[in-house]
Amino acid sequence: MMPLPGHDLFCQELFALDEQACREMKSRRCPACGSPLDIANIPRKPREYPETIRFGLCCRKDGCRKRVWPPSVRFFGRKVYSAWTVILAVDFNKSYALKIPYRTLARWRQLWRERLAEGSQFMRWARSRGSLPISSPGTSPKTILAAFGFPKPESMLPALKFFTQC
Repeated sequence: MMPLPGHDLFCQELFALDEQACREMKSRRCPACGSPLDIANIPRKPREYPETIRFGLCCRKDGCRKRVWPPSVRFFGRKVYSAWTVILAVDFNKSYALKIPYRTLARWRQLWRERLAEGSQFMRWARSRGSLPISSPGTSPKTILAAFGFPKPESMLPALKFFTQC
């Protein structure tokens, strides 16, 4: 995959956004028991980026120790690809360059169809908060990216912040 222009700066901005989300979540308490949260980051090696960490938190109370994952603009759950790759591969057919298996790509497309469907819980939430830049995006990330101004470089961060909530 071709590196994005200013790729290092872009990655640094994404890291800073994730770090900020972790600090904000750490200031809250454990959703299960109300105890303070401690840092519990884990190393991650997304397939197309250098090794980094996934910010995480863990309840301090013995017997609870629930893990809490702050929202991330770099990762979608436990996937080994970056969030940006998951978004772009589905619509822009860049999967061949990353050797993403067809079955994985099919699962990602199904995930987007479900999450971006007209009546889905996420779409209702996005409309209620006014964070959806268009009235009817369809079931593909491409239409939402276009609404943010993609492929302009300044559109990437707002689009990733939006998809973080997905």
